[in-house]
Amino acid sequence: MVLRNQRGRLVRDGLRRKVVEHVVLLQMEEDLTDEQEKDMLDHLYSLQYHYRGILAVSLGRVVERMPEGVTHAFFQRFPSFEALEQYMNHPARLKVADEFISPYCKGRIVADFEAEVEDDLEPLFRRGDKFQQGIEHVVLIKVREGASQAGTEGMMEAFNALPQQIDPSVIVQLTAGVNLSDRSKGYTHGVLVRVPSGIHGESSSHQCRAVIS
Repeated sequence: MVLRNQRGRLVRDGLRRKVVEHVVLLQMEEDLTDEQEKDMLDHLYSLQYHYRGILAVSLGRVVERMPEGVTHAFFQRFPSFEALEQYMNHPARLKVADEFISPYCKGRIVADFEAEVEDDLEPLFRRGDKFQQGIEHVVLIKVREGASQAGTEGMMEAFNALPQQIDPSVIVQLTAGVNLSDRSKGYTHGVLVRVPSGIHGESSSHQCRAVIS
């Protein structure tokens, strides 16, 4: 059955599907050339053709200066943590990392978290007109030691409720969850928000916005 949800979109009877979001923030060398940057981004993007378990990809240069010197970010979506683990050991990924990222990278922060999206082709694979151009708004959070579990869960519930409370012209898609990466640098939770390009006055399909708090 196909229904119209609260935001006026057609979905399959409100069904949701679990996915795993893999978000990587990179601090690249200051002298990275335009050609080296293009090679890195192009090869990262092409990994979806070498490993079919990648459901969606977004990547680009960070559009605002931010703490920890992050300059670039990329996002990949997987159907499960098992698929992510297979990808991390895939020869094509290792080759791209060794040849196009590691030689110019000074540091990285990773967020791997499970989330839910509408069980439909466009939101799952990030296809359709609304995903053609936009900016990824990445939020990484450090929950202080001793914070209550109820308070932390309430925070994440509030993030996940935002798409139902804000006009769809502002939020295209939002996912959030507990960061399970061993390269988290202490960031306990991640939030990924896809917003239209016009929200930040940008038109490129290869740009990201990241916030660390």
